Amino acid sequence: MENADVLNAVHIVLVDDEPRIHDMISDILEKAELVKRIESFYDPLSFIEYLRKEDASPDLVLLDVHFENSGLSGVDIIPFIRENHPCLPIVLLTGMEGEEIESAQDYECVYFIPKPVSPEHLVRMVRFYLGMGRKSAQRTAELSRNLVEHKELVKLLKTELAQAEISSWAGGRQTNDRRETRAFQRVLEILTTVLNNCELMPSFIHDMEKLFDSDFPLLKKAVDTVIRFDLTDLTTPGLNVHKYKGVKDVYTLRITKKARLFFCQLQHSDNKRLRLIRIDPEHDTSGMDKWLKANCDTYGVLGCDTE
Repeated sequence: MENADVLNAVHIVLVDDEPRIHDMISDILEKAELVKRIESFYDPLSFIEYLRKEDASPDLVLLDVHFENSGLSGVDIIPFIRENHPCLPIVLLTGMEGEEIESAQDYECVYFIPKPVSPEHLVRMVRFYLGMGRKSAQRTAELSRNLVEHKELVKLLKTELAQAEISSWAGGRQTNDRRETRAFQRVLEILTTVLNNCELMPSFIHDMEKLFDSDFPLLKKAVDTVIRFDLTDLTTPGLNVHKYKGVKDVYTLRITKKARLFFCQLQHSDNKRLRLIRIDPEHDTSGMDKWLKANCDTYGVLGCDTE
């Protein structure tokens, strides 16, 4: 049997109010040697109660959409399923299409098989959706691990910033130059690792280094702003992002009431989608305008079209 090692321990739940559908599907899946265990429920509420049990762990749900005298449809209970089973594959069985089916597929791992379905097609689709569910679960677990790693890196970055600030207060300026250079490089390395969507251009790093020497509180605010910005979308309300009128594809992001950073949005990029260009601590519009137009080729705005 194809994929025998993967599928021989499969536990499937069928939720449908027609007994003949249960008999037919159970017979098809058992003859195909596709399942080890299949459970039947005839209304949405009894299935939801079952899922709330600690030992409920099906591999896939075959769920009818329309239930007579229930008050709930199969689509209505998807949010309840997702409370404790975010990656459980849900296959909707229905002879109808419409807005209800379209809205259901906004959820992760929700699929659709139209009735009537042939035995061969049902077996093929169940195998396929089981594989999709496992891949989604693996992807979710990886995202969760990445989130934990990201939080640990952010904590490490804040610790390095705090230690660097304390170090800058101790001793004379000349004796601390080498130590501060190493401290800045550690901060920079961690920040670069933390960022997923933003690329630090050399000009931006130079501005950070100047703040490291002259205005450490503003540097910390800039770093915090960059981290939060990297995790959001440009359309997120309250970001204080503004299109810069002087140069094409350049934007500003407020750090404080006066300070701001400049970035450009890359239209075609497989990796980082935003390039952080400069930090402007004094809101020097005239100076920044001249610099941006003179250096546009260095940060990826071809032709430096002005607006």
